[in-house]
Parts: sequence; structure tokens; C-alpha cells
Amino acid sequence: MVAGPVGSIFGGLAGALMGALFGGAAGCAAGSAVGEQIDTHVLDNFECTACGHTFGKQQTS
Repeated sequence: MVAGPVGSIFGGLAGALMGALFGGAAGCAAGSAVGEQIDTHVLDNFECTACGHTFGKQQTS
């Protein structure tokens, strides 16, 4: 170790921070893809029996 014990502590903290950021970004991308598939293939086939709202259709405002 060139920087000694203090350098290894800061290196470990920096590695943990980078791992958390990359892991969060990957989880966000995966969740977005799964959510889009659920919207198009599952919720697109349902209609509310109480109000008649259909899921999955684009609404104009």
C-alpha cells in the first residue's frame, strides 16, 4: 500500500460509493424496462368494471 492505512480507508469508501452509484443506475434501468413491459403486455388488457377506464391507452389532454 502506497498511502498506508488512511489511503486504504479512503479507497474502500470511494469503491463503495462508486459501486452504489453504478448499482443504482443498473437497477433503475432494469426496473424501467420491466415496468414498460408490464404496462404494454399486462395492464393493456384490463378495464375497470366500476368506471370503464381502460389501461394502456394514451390519453389526450
